[in-house]
Amino acid sequence: MSFNVEIEKSVDILKKGKSLLYPTDTVWGLGCDAFNIQAIKKIYEIKNRNIYKSMILLVESLDRLSQLVGKISFLTKRIIVENIIKKDKPITIVYENTKKIASNFFIQDNTLAIRLTHDPFCICLIKNLDRPIISTSANLSGLVTPKSFSEISPSILNKTDYVVNFRRKEKAKYSSSSIIKIVSNQVKILRM
Repeated sequence: MSFNVEIEKSVDILKKGKSLLYPTDTVWGLGCDAFNIQAIKKIYEIKNRNIYKSMILLVESLDRLSQLVGKISFLTKRIIVENIIKKDKPITIVYENTKKIASNFFIQDNTLAIRLTHDPFCICLIKNLDRPIISTSANLSGLVTPKSFSEISPSILNKTDYVVNFRRKEKAKYSSSSIIKIVSNQVKILRM
């Protein structure tokens, strides 16, 4: 199937509050509309994940990021832009005191982990949905993260509402994103 057809199908699935298995800038992601609480609960059920463990949000632009977190510091912008320009390992940033989130269902201690994706499929998906999406690895909680589509558990495949038919032969360049938190202009590395 073509890129555009897969985007259309995927956006339709997300708008209906369903779950999506899709390629990202790291591994295959299991996701949904980040503002749909029922869809988020389903992701936790599919993964058999504790609801107190947070998940990452993907956004496609600094504008959408600022809608979620407010003013973005110069240091944060510099880290994001340098990461995208250098095409380094994708980086997720944990933000404090986020706003405009429909629920704190997946927020612990008033923080939210957000990655500005540089993956063309994800960028187009988020733009067309016009909302951020949940992105969590396509594995059962506690098990190894699959590095390719062929390694995804049948349990995940069978419980997901729609599986994108795109880039299924690729192997992930990165098994996860780096995760950092910036507090008082100090960068704290949470996961490398």
